[in-house]
Amino acid sequence: MRQQFFSLFILLLNAGLSAQNVGVGTTAPPSKLTTVGNASSPSIPGPSSTGVLRVGVGTNNNEGIDIGKSGSTPFSGWVQSGFNGSDADPLSLQPLGGSVGIGVLAPNGSAALDVTSTTKGFLPPRMSKAQRDAIATPAEGLMISCTDCSTKGLHQFINGAWQAMASSNTGNYGTVVNPVTGKIWLDRNLGAAQVATTSMDAASYGDLYQWGRNADGHQIRSSVTTASLAANYFTTNGWFITTNTNNWLTAVETHMWSGTAAENNPCPSGFRIPTAAEWEQERRTWSFNNAAGAIASPLKLPLAGIRGNNDGSLINVGTYGLYWSSSVTGTDARYLSFYNTNASIYSYYRSSGYSVRCIKD
Repeated sequence: MRQQFFSLFILLLNAGLSAQNVGVGTTAPPSKLTTVGNASSPSIPGPSSTGVLRVGVGTNNNEGIDIGKSGSTPFSGWVQSGFNGSDADPLSLQPLGGSVGIGVLAPNGSAALDVTSTTKGFLPPRMSKAQRDAIATPAEGLMISCTDCSTKGLHQFINGAWQAMASSNTGNYGTVVNPVTGKIWLDRNLGAAQVATTSMDAASYGDLYQWGRNADGHQIRSSVTTASLAANYFTTNGWFITTNTNNWLTAVETHMWSGTAAENNPCPSGFRIPTAAEWEQERRTWSFNNAAGAIASPLKLPLAGIRGNNDGSLINVGTYGLYWSSSVTGTDARYLSFYNTNASIYSYYRSSGYSVRCIKD
């Protein structure tokens, strides 16, 4: 009889608890489980805190995970885990709106995410082009590493399109010297992954610039297009401007690529766009006055093609090489052109996209 009564008591207690809130340190718990008061060991790494949940805390009070709130702002959570004062790879999540650190206990305040290591690198998501293109509604600025794109490596979603992150200011450039003229040049086109091995080496083609523009992303061969002319010579949207006129800019400006103080100079520090006269001097040293002479020269110039000004399409890739100079003539700009049977200096619309090779100041 006593055993039956005890079993009935336990059953009723369980039923009552299932319908009640349980409190530790409070007689009026507002939720199913509420704890009030300081943690058993308030001396924790990081800000002074209350309402702390501690998991796996060791004898030195620095091991395991602490979760709680910082200061007087509720729900501004912080987490510190995986360290005991000597581990090399801590994880530190600072108060809401602060910084997240991996490998560092005090992440840099200017960074939302601070990854610190001297033995490991940052590995972004790796995927094929098909997987990249299947991402639904990619956010502006989203980054991945493409494993089978024509330009492998980091790709970023900018202005409604995926673009390879290969720009004129990121190449690992070397230099070459023409022994006849003594002039020093970059060893490859701006934006090219490597020095040309043949006239039709796609990895050596590089970017295609509209004359006078800065390296804002428009020069990347896959950049999106717009038919709206720019109102200012310094652009930031990364769009290739399509037009049937000779200029991508509403005003006629001539200074953007002129000299060592050019405002829009896309070349690395200490280099600039060559003049038409410098291109002509270079051309005259070639063994052949054509594409064969261009690739055999110290500069190893490939047939990188052009980007048409009227619709932004790629034209004559593998058959023509057209390289901008800093010189202008009227509303046009001058450039070096070469193909299978000839090479010379010409003038054409500044709105076209041509290759750029930089010369030392």
